[in-house]
Amino acid sequence: MSSLDRRDDNRESGGSDRRPYRTPTCYNCQEPGHYANQCPNRDRKHHVSRPATSSNSRRTRSPRRYESGRYYSPPRKDVELREKLVALSQGFATMKEHIDAERAKKEEKARRKMEKVREKEEDRRRLEEEEARRQEEEARQDAKKRKKQEKAKKEAILRAEMKKDVTLHAAMMMNEIKDDWINSWKTSVMLTLLAGTKDVKGKKKVECALNEGMSTDHGDEGSETSVTQELNEKTRQLCINEKRKREDNVGFEDSPPMQLPPKRTPRKCDIRPVELNERMARSKAKKKFARTPVQVKRRTPIKTPLAKVVKSAKKKSPPSGRLTPASRALTRLRYRDAVLRELKDCSADELQRICREEGLHYEGKVDAILDIAEYRSRQQFPEIGKEIEVIPISESVETGPENTPADDKE
Repeated sequence: MSSLDRRDDNRESGGSDRRPYRTPTCYNCQEPGHYANQCPNRDRKHHVSRPATSSNSRRTRSPRRYESGRYYSPPRKDVELREKLVALSQGFATMKEHIDAERAKKEEKARRKMEKVREKEEDRRRLEEEEARRQEEEARQDAKKRKKQEKAKKEAILRAEMKKDVTLHAAMMMNEIKDDWINSWKTSVMLTLLAGTKDVKGKKKVECALNEGMSTDHGDEGSETSVTQELNEKTRQLCINEKRKREDNVGFEDSPPMQLPPKRTPRKCDIRPVELNERMARSKAKKKFARTPVQVKRRTPIKTPLAKVVKSAKKKSPPSGRLTPASRALTRLRYRDAVLRELKDCSADELQRICREEGLHYEGKVDAILDIAEYRSRQQFPEIGKEIEVIPISESVETGPENTPADDKE
């Protein structure tokens, strides 16, 4: 009967008569409950038996049912070693955890330290950048301030020079205006006032008397020559194209009106050559009313140097009494010219001494003479015009644009 038939029989019978199997026993440690491949003590090999008839070395024989003598129980020492091994493994795990925790702490500490060092480095770099930026800003502000001061200094120097030039130009213009006005006044008014006798025919020569109080800017030999040449040039332009009619009666202020003769057509005559001399001709205008003749001291033509005449003229104080603005301006100009004539022969030391006494700044001989004359004329005539403020260049540079007056800024 084959095994297949036997298996079928068992199935048919229901398997109620199957024999029970015992628990597996380990061939290595002889402990029940597990097989040899599941044995925790594989190093111990006891009672290894193999079937005698089997030629396979791997094949083991089945254990016998009753082998009480071969049953091996582990000693107590192995259990203690196992417990120690478990405790050591637990201690090693605990130690490993402690070492890992310490290592993590050290790493965290090192990381924090590096962060602090990095923060300090960043703070130091930021402070250095701020310091460099602040120094650059200060340098830029200093350069800007220095440039502004230099600009203000140049402007002050330019303004002082411009003011000086304007003052000199104004003085020259005033002198020219004064000369023109005096010349026109002499040619138009003085000839009538200084006429000694009445020239009915208009053939007499008119002598121009030099007034002692009249101011002039020409005092030396060279200036005399220029004045003579100028007078010659002016006299060349003078000529008489028409003679006056003869009059029988000359009327005065209290005389009755005169009867004029009938008008006649003047004869045609050629222009006579003008005699070149330093005296000026009388005006050709007819008299509309009678004038009182004024006796004037007759003078000879200019033959003596003008320097002697000018030096003999003394400095005169302005006349007292009520003066018109025109006469006051003329008197002031005469006084200023007299001061200029007085100071023109002074040396540099004398001018410096006068500047110290008057409280003026000495910048040169010509400038000192003009400043002293202007100062004395302002002191003598304080009410004429607006005073010109003299600002030295050094003071204008030191004050700067902040302290400059409003009129200079304009």
